[in-house]
Amino acid sequence: MSHHEGRDWVADRLKAACPTLVIDVGPGEGIYSMLMRPLTPSARWECVEVWGPYVARFNLKEKYDAVHVADVRGFDFPPGAVVLLGDVVEHLPEPDGRRLLTELRARADHLMVSVPIVTLHQGTVHGNPHEAHLTHWTWEAMDEVMGGCDSYRGDVLGRWWWSR
Repeated sequence: MSHHEGRDWVADRLKAACPTLVIDVGPGEGIYSMLMRPLTPSARWECVEVWGPYVARFNLKEKYDAVHVADVRGFDFPPGAVVLLGDVVEHLPEPDGRRLLTELRARADHLMVSVPIVTLHQGTVHGNPHEAHLTHWTWEAMDEVMGGCDSYRGDVLGRWWWSR
């Protein structure tokens, strides 16, 4: 479950983007779909979830138009989407996270990234080894990677909204 900080900030940007396709990476329980899908009534919502058991556990097929069980590092993102990386990048080794963000800026029209900006140690959750935090991102490091785009700095989370 992700921290609530800055969700309104994300909702404002998502609504303004008027997307036709939203791809929620690492949806967890599907909170972005549950809270923000009503703001984008004409958009198709898909998710990419690495841990297959979460699909049934969190009823993701009821919350998304398509559910892809795949590792985000090998997923073929269609061009022109809004991609939501809500608390995902800290679960990747830093080089993989940097590569993913570069690749997504080449394909997506908009990209939202949120990461804890405080040290939060986390290991396996619900039997899911992909829940472990592998990289601690500081505000400064992620802001540099995201190129100084629109951002929100909370006490726990940093959020960045990049647009083409």
